[in-house]
Amino acid sequence: MIGCNEENDVNPLDNRSDLVIEASATDIKLNEDTPNDIALTLNWTKADPISSEYSLSYIYKVDLASNDFSDNTLIKEFVDGESSKSYTHKELQQLLTDKWELTPGTTTTLSARIIGSLEGPKFVKPEISTVSVKIQTYIEKEFKADKLYISGTAVDGEDIEIRPMVSNPLRYVGIVSLKAGNINFPIVYEDENKVNVISPVVAEQTIQGGKELEAVVKSAEKAGVWVIPESDTYRVLVDFEHHTVSIGLASDYIAADKIFVSGTCVSEKQEMTQTIENENQYAFHAELQSGNVYFPILFDGEESMAIAPETGGDFTDGQEMSFTIKTPEEAALHSSWNIKNQGVYRVVINIETKKITIYSPDTDPQPREITWSYNNNDVTTVVERVYIWGPYDGWKTENPKPSTPWDTGFNLAHSMTPSLANPYLFIYKGEKLPRQNSVKDKDGNSHPGGLVFKIGVQSAGCYTFGSTAEALRGSYDGCLDLTEADLGKQQTVVQGQENNRYAFFSIPTSVNYVELDIENLTVIFDAK
Repeated sequence: MIGCNEENDVNPLDNRSDLVIEASATDIKLNEDTPNDIALTLNWTKADPISSEYSLSYIYKVDLASNDFSDNTLIKEFVDGESSKSYTHKELQQLLTDKWELTPGTTTTLSARIIGSLEGPKFVKPEISTVSVKIQTYIEKEFKADKLYISGTAVDGEDIEIRPMVSNPLRYVGIVSLKAGNINFPIVYEDENKVNVISPVVAEQTIQGGKELEAVVKSAEKAGVWVIPESDTYRVLVDFEHHTVSIGLASDYIAADKIFVSGTCVSEKQEMTQTIENENQYAFHAELQSGNVYFPILFDGEESMAIAPETGGDFTDGQEMSFTIKTPEEAALHSSWNIKNQGVYRVVINIETKKITIYSPDTDPQPREITWSYNNNDVTTVVERVYIWGPYDGWKTENPKPSTPWDTGFNLAHSMTPSLANPYLFIYKGEKLPRQNSVKDKDGNSHPGGLVFKIGVQSAGCYTFGSTAEALRGSYDGCLDLTEADLGKQQTVVQGQENNRYAFFSIPTSVNYVELDIENLTVIFDAK
């Protein structure tokens, strides 16, 4: 309850002076090189609580002295239970330049005030103490560079230049070999040659597996370092927009939304195909000109990495090779594979195993040719499509070209095309395969579903890939029963035009993926 404060009502308690605020310094020059160091501490004593009849609360205010604690400009906080307030160099700089919009490099006076207010039987004037501090702000060193380098004990030899990304010039990226040691990033900008350095905020900071770490620009003599714990190949990213640095093992960054074929062997970069059978595998099969080739990776909207050889040169034709990760700029200039002759090339990249195979026209595997007998005539088929056939779908027939007769039971939707990575590997991925009609074996037992694989649309006599089940042409069918436990496991297929044509697979109802290898004579049924 507040008492009446009449003109003649003189309260001797109004002149209390126990509450005093003091500054750790009255003249401060902020230092950009020590952003997290304490620049100013304000301490205050306790106000006089008078008696237990009164409750005491504290209000802290800070403002430019020129504003005189205007309600529109001050910062006001309730600070009960506190007796000090501290600000780092960075916090004061941001307050002065952002909150009060001072021009960096100017000097101003900051006023801080502590108010001890009492509430009780009578109105008592609050205790008030004010202190003023003269502060000079700094002109921040900007994240700008004409060139950027990696320097430090982790660098073997001369400083390593890293370049801005083509897709985002404010992000500098490099794939570099580093020793155990430390690094920072000297800047060349206009007439300043490595005078300033991109540095951690602290004097020393260990990298954290690619995590973004706060970075600042410091003078070279004040710069800190990032610690590289072991020798390896690292991906280094310096973000000039967000003022961060991330350093991690290059091998941890092989993730792709898309992979492209690039270099002088193509007029413009061409997208590779992610294979159906393996999401970590990408393939390309088309003509290349003589020139050089490397493979930029698009991930999360950025092309900051490329698949390339450790050093530029010839590839081992048709054989699996290890690859490394470079920046696209570095790959284009210094690290690519030579394409000596124009022709159709097949390229297969696996980002999980970190392997690449480049097939020249001399080694490129061609579709399998099968010669088989039909109506007493030899027929040669270049196998570029395989048909799933059998009673599994109720002998459904869907012929997209009625002018070309198809036998019963052939359905284009349930046909299989070869992988771009391997012309002998045929893939079906789509709706779950049905199990409508059954197959009966020699003992009269019914097996639901039942399917084989044919290279043509002739039900009788066509070259077939069947199961290993016992069957006898003209007498009885056979069926290999597969269960959910068999999903993802290789099964043997039998090829030809003999009893294998009547040896079916009975598959689980969940199967929506089939992988048939007509070279190694295996099949995998799976649910994906």
